[in-house]
Amino acid sequence: MIHFKLKELDKIVPWGKGSEVSLHWFGLTDGYLWLTFGNETIYEYSQEILDYWRDITMPYVDYQLSRFIEDFTGLFENISEPVPEEFYDLTKDLEKFQSETKNWLNNVDSGRDGLNEEYFEAYDALISWTSIRTMDNGHLVGGPQLSFFRYNQKVRIIWRTDHSLENGINMWAAKNGSLEMDYYEFVQKIKVFGDTFFSRMEEQIRLAVKKDWGSVKIDKKGMISEQKKREKDFHTSLALLEEENGNRTDWTKIKEVLDKMKSEIK
Repeated sequence: MIHFKLKELDKIVPWGKGSEVSLHWFGLTDGYLWLTFGNETIYEYSQEILDYWRDITMPYVDYQLSRFIEDFTGLFENISEPVPEEFYDLTKDLEKFQSETKNWLNNVDSGRDGLNEEYFEAYDALISWTSIRTMDNGHLVGGPQLSFFRYNQKVRIIWRTDHSLENGINMWAAKNGSLEMDYYEFVQKIKVFGDTFFSRMEEQIRLAVKKDWGSVKIDKKGMISEQKKREKDFHTSLALLEEENGNRTDWTKIKEVLDKMKSEIK
Protein backbone atom coordinates (compact mmCIF):
# COMPACT_ATOMS: atom_id res chain seq x y z
CA MET A 1 0.00 0.00 0.00
CA ILE A 2 2.78 2.45 0.95
CA HIS A 3 5.93 2.17 -1.14
CA PHE A 4 9.17 4.14 -1.03
CA LYS A 5 12.79 4.20 -2.09
CA LEU A 6 15.45 6.08 -0.15
CA LYS A 7 18.08 7.89 -2.19
CA GLU A 8 21.68 6.80 -2.10
CA LEU A 9 23.82 9.08 0.07
CA ASP A 10 25.69 10.51 -2.92
CA LYS A 11 22.35 11.63 -4.40
CA ILE A 12 21.23 13.50 -1.28
CA VAL A 13 21.86 17.25 -1.42
CA PRO A 14 22.90 18.76 1.95
CA TRP A 15 21.05 21.84 3.18
CA GLY A 16 22.46 25.36 3.11
CA LYS A 17 25.05 27.27 1.08
CA GLY A 18 28.73 28.06 1.23
CA SER A 19 30.32 27.16 4.54
CA GLU A 20 26.92 26.67 6.21
CA VAL A 21 26.09 23.30 4.68
CA SER A 22 24.61 20.61 6.91
CA LEU A 23 22.79 17.32 6.87
CA HIS A 24 20.46 15.81 9.45
CA TRP A 25 18.09 12.89 9.95
CA PHE A 26 15.26 14.61 8.06
CA GLY A 27 17.54 15.17 5.08
CA LEU A 28 18.56 11.51 5.03
CA THR A 29 14.91 10.52 4.48
CA ASP A 30 15.06 12.05 1.00
CA GLY A 31 13.52 9.61 -1.44
CA TYR A 32 10.59 8.58 -3.61
CA LEU A 33 7.07 7.78 -2.41
CA TRP A 34 4.03 6.19 -4.03
CA LEU A 35 0.81 4.62 -2.70
CA THR A 36 -1.25 1.88 -4.33
CA PHE A 37 -4.99 1.60 -3.75
CA GLY A 38 -6.57 -1.04 -5.96
CA ASN A 39 -5.40 -0.35 -9.51
CA GLU A 40 -4.49 3.29 -8.84
CA THR A 41 -1.08 4.65 -7.90
CA ILE A 42 -1.09 7.90 -5.91
CA TYR A 43 1.91 10.26 -6.07
CA GLU A 44 2.74 8.98 -9.55
CA TYR A 45 3.19 11.71 -12.16
CA SER A 46 1.28 11.55 -15.42
CA GLN A 47 3.12 10.76 -18.64
CA GLU A 48 2.33 14.31 -19.76
CA ILE A 49 4.23 15.71 -16.77
CA LEU A 50 7.15 13.34 -17.33
CA ASP A 51 7.38 14.54 -20.91
CA TYR A 52 7.08 18.18 -19.80
CA TRP A 53 9.48 17.99 -16.82
CA ARG A 54 12.19 15.99 -18.53
CA ASP A 55 14.62 16.07 -15.60
CA ILE A 56 12.46 13.71 -13.47
CA THR A 57 14.39 10.48 -12.90
CA MET A 58 11.54 8.50 -11.33
CA PRO A 59 7.79 8.97 -11.91
CA TYR A 60 7.04 9.40 -8.20
CA VAL A 61 7.06 12.22 -5.68
CA ASP A 62 10.61 13.18 -4.77
CA TYR A 63 10.67 14.57 -1.22
CA GLN A 64 11.80 13.83 2.32
CA LEU A 65 9.73 10.82 3.43
CA SER A 66 9.66 12.12 6.97
CA ARG A 67 7.24 14.85 5.87
CA PHE A 68 4.73 12.24 4.68
CA ILE A 69 5.09 10.32 7.94
CA GLU A 70 4.56 13.44 10.05
CA ASP A 71 1.46 14.48 8.11
CA PHE A 72 -0.01 10.97 7.97
CA THR A 73 0.54 10.03 11.61
CA GLY A 74 -0.92 13.41 12.58
CA LEU A 75 -4.28 12.09 11.33
CA PHE A 76 -4.22 8.77 13.17
CA GLU A 77 -6.16 9.80 16.26
CA ASN A 78 -8.96 11.23 14.14
CA ILE A 79 -8.95 8.32 11.69
CA SER A 80 -9.34 5.88 14.58
CA GLU A 81 -12.61 7.52 15.66
CA PRO A 82 -15.49 5.82 13.80
CA VAL A 83 -17.80 8.02 11.74
CA PRO A 84 -21.58 7.48 12.21
CA GLU A 85 -23.27 5.62 9.37
CA GLU A 86 -25.11 8.68 8.01
CA PHE A 87 -21.86 10.61 7.71
CA TYR A 88 -19.98 7.62 6.34
CA ASP A 89 -22.62 7.40 3.59
CA LEU A 90 -21.84 11.02 2.68
CA THR A 91 -18.26 10.02 1.91
CA LYS A 92 -19.47 7.90 -1.01
CA ASP A 93 -19.51 11.23 -2.87
CA LEU A 94 -17.39 13.46 -0.67
CA GLU A 95 -16.91 16.05 -3.39
CA LYS A 96 -20.69 16.47 -3.71
CA PHE A 97 -21.08 16.92 0.05
CA GLN A 98 -18.28 19.50 0.19
CA SER A 99 -19.74 21.37 -2.78
CA GLU A 100 -23.23 21.44 -1.24
CA THR A 101 -21.95 22.78 2.07
CA LYS A 102 -19.92 25.47 0.31
CA ASN A 103 -22.89 26.50 -1.82
CA TRP A 104 -25.09 26.60 1.25
CA LEU A 105 -22.69 29.02 2.92
CA ASN A 106 -22.35 31.17 -0.19
CA ASN A 107 -26.11 31.40 -0.70
CA VAL A 108 -26.84 32.69 2.79
CA ASP A 109 -28.72 36.00 2.76
CA SER A 110 -26.13 38.53 3.94
CA GLY A 111 -28.75 41.21 4.54
CA ARG A 112 -29.33 40.33 8.19
CA ASP A 113 -26.87 41.44 10.86
CA GLY A 114 -24.60 38.68 12.13
CA LEU A 115 -26.00 36.00 9.88
CA ASN A 116 -22.80 35.42 7.94
CA GLU A 117 -20.75 34.79 11.07
CA GLU A 118 -23.41 32.52 12.48
CA TYR A 119 -23.56 30.46 9.31
CA PHE A 120 -19.81 30.38 8.88
CA GLU A 121 -19.42 28.84 12.34
CA ALA A 122 -22.12 26.30 11.47
CA TYR A 123 -20.38 25.54 8.17
CA ASP A 124 -17.06 25.09 9.92
CA ALA A 125 -18.63 22.61 12.35
CA LEU A 126 -20.32 20.76 9.52
CA ILE A 127 -17.18 20.36 7.41
CA SER A 128 -14.56 19.92 10.15
CA TRP A 129 -15.06 16.15 10.49
CA THR A 130 -13.82 15.76 6.91
CA SER A 131 -10.89 18.18 7.11
CA ILE A 132 -9.39 16.59 10.24
CA ARG A 133 -9.19 13.28 8.37
CA THR A 134 -7.62 14.74 5.24
CA MET A 135 -4.02 15.24 4.06
CA ASP A 136 -3.79 18.14 1.62
CA ASN A 137 -0.08 17.71 0.77
CA GLY A 138 0.25 21.48 0.54
CA HIS A 139 4.04 21.20 0.36
CA LEU A 140 3.74 19.62 -3.10
CA VAL A 141 2.83 21.37 -6.34
CA GLY A 142 -0.80 20.36 -6.90
CA GLY A 143 -0.51 17.78 -4.15
CA PRO A 144 -3.19 15.06 -4.02
CA GLN A 145 -5.77 15.22 -1.24
CA LEU A 146 -6.14 12.00 0.74
CA SER A 147 -9.02 11.40 3.17
CA PHE A 148 -9.63 8.45 5.50
CA PHE A 149 -12.99 7.61 7.11
CA ARG A 150 -13.58 4.69 9.43
CA TYR A 151 -16.98 3.08 9.98
CA ASN A 152 -17.00 0.07 12.33
CA GLN A 153 -14.38 -2.29 10.89
CA LYS A 154 -14.11 -0.63 7.49
CA VAL A 155 -12.19 2.37 6.23
CA ARG A 156 -12.88 4.36 3.09
CA ILE A 157 -9.87 6.00 1.45
CA ILE A 158 -10.63 8.88 -0.93
CA TRP A 159 -8.17 10.63 -3.20
CA ARG A 160 -8.42 13.74 -5.33
CA THR A 161 -5.75 13.96 -7.99
CA ASP A 162 -7.33 16.28 -10.57
CA HIS A 163 -4.79 19.12 -10.40
CA SER A 164 -3.50 20.45 -13.72
CA LEU A 165 -0.92 23.09 -14.60
CA GLU A 166 -1.90 26.42 -16.11
CA ASN A 167 -1.12 25.00 -19.55
CA GLY A 168 -3.69 22.25 -18.98
CA ILE A 169 -1.29 19.37 -18.35
CA ASN A 170 -2.64 16.87 -15.81
CA MET A 171 -0.30 16.49 -12.87
CA TRP A 172 -1.06 12.95 -11.72
CA ALA A 173 -1.50 9.56 -13.37
CA ALA A 174 -4.35 8.51 -11.05
CA LYS A 175 -7.90 9.74 -11.47
CA ASN A 176 -10.10 10.83 -8.55
CA GLY A 177 -11.38 7.76 -6.75
CA SER A 178 -11.94 5.83 -3.54
CA LEU A 179 -11.44 2.41 -2.03
CA GLU A 180 -13.02 0.63 0.91
CA MET A 181 -11.00 -1.93 2.85
CA ASP A 182 -10.89 -3.77 6.16
CA TYR A 183 -9.78 -1.36 8.87
CA TYR A 184 -7.34 -3.70 10.60
CA GLU A 185 -5.79 -4.70 7.29
CA PHE A 186 -5.27 -0.97 6.70
CA VAL A 187 -3.57 -0.62 10.10
CA GLN A 188 -1.39 -3.66 9.47
CA LYS A 189 -0.17 -2.29 6.14
CA ILE A 190 0.81 0.95 7.85
CA LYS A 191 2.71 -1.04 10.49
CA VAL A 192 4.59 -2.96 7.78
CA PHE A 193 5.51 0.34 6.13
CA GLY A 194 6.78 1.77 9.41
CA ASP A 195 8.85 -1.31 10.26
CA THR A 196 10.35 -1.36 6.77
CA PHE A 197 11.06 2.37 6.69
CA PHE A 198 12.85 2.52 10.05
CA SER A 199 14.81 -0.63 9.26
CA ARG A 200 16.08 0.92 6.05
CA MET A 201 16.79 4.18 7.84
CA GLU A 202 18.98 2.26 10.29
CA GLU A 203 21.11 1.20 7.35
CA GLN A 204 20.98 4.72 5.88
CA ILE A 205 22.32 6.14 9.14
CA ARG A 206 24.97 3.43 9.48
CA LEU A 207 26.32 4.40 6.07
CA ALA A 208 26.02 8.11 6.88
CA VAL A 209 28.02 7.69 10.10
CA LYS A 210 30.70 5.75 8.24
CA LYS A 211 30.98 8.27 5.40
CA ASP A 212 33.42 11.20 5.34
CA TRP A 213 31.27 14.26 4.61
CA GLY A 214 34.13 16.73 4.28
CA SER A 215 32.95 20.27 5.06
CA VAL A 216 29.32 19.23 5.52
CA LYS A 217 28.23 19.67 9.14
CA ILE A 218 26.61 16.50 10.41
CA ASP A 219 25.76 15.53 13.99
CA LYS A 220 26.20 11.76 13.76
CA LYS A 221 25.35 11.06 17.41
CA GLY A 222 22.31 13.30 17.17
CA MET A 223 21.22 11.48 14.04
CA ILE A 224 21.32 8.11 15.81
CA SER A 225 19.37 9.55 18.74
CA GLU A 226 16.74 11.10 16.50
CA GLN A 227 16.26 7.80 14.66
CA LYS A 228 15.29 6.13 17.94
CA LYS A 229 12.96 8.99 18.89
CA ARG A 230 11.26 9.10 15.49
CA GLU A 231 10.67 5.35 15.52
CA LYS A 232 9.22 5.51 19.02
CA ASP A 233 6.97 8.42 18.00
CA PHE A 234 5.72 6.47 14.98
CA HIS A 235 4.71 3.45 17.07
CA THR A 236 3.08 5.71 19.66
CA SER A 237 0.98 7.20 16.86
CA LEU A 238 0.27 3.77 15.39
CA ALA A 239 -1.12 2.66 18.75
CA LEU A 240 -3.84 5.31 18.35
CA LEU A 241 -5.07 3.47 15.25
CA GLU A 242 -5.06 0.13 17.05
CA GLU A 243 -6.95 1.31 20.14
CA GLU A 244 -10.69 1.74 20.52
CA ASN A 245 -10.73 5.43 21.39
CA GLY A 246 -14.50 5.94 21.39
CA ASN A 247 -16.29 9.05 20.19
CA ARG A 248 -14.80 12.46 20.88
CA THR A 249 -16.83 14.36 18.30
CA ASP A 250 -20.21 15.90 19.10
CA TRP A 251 -21.99 14.18 16.22
CA THR A 252 -25.39 15.30 17.51
CA LYS A 253 -24.43 18.95 17.04
CA ILE A 254 -23.08 18.28 13.54
CA LYS A 255 -26.24 16.35 12.68
CA GLU A 256 -28.34 19.37 13.68
CA VAL A 257 -26.36 21.56 11.29
CA LEU A 258 -26.64 18.95 8.53
CA ASP A 259 -30.42 18.82 8.95
CA LYS A 260 -30.57 22.62 8.92
CA MET A 261 -28.60 22.72 5.68
CA LYS A 262 -30.83 20.10 4.06
CA SER A 263 -33.97 22.01 4.99
CA GLU A 264 -32.60 25.26 3.57
CA ILE A 265 -31.33 23.97 0.22
CA LYS A 266 -34.50 22.19 -0.83
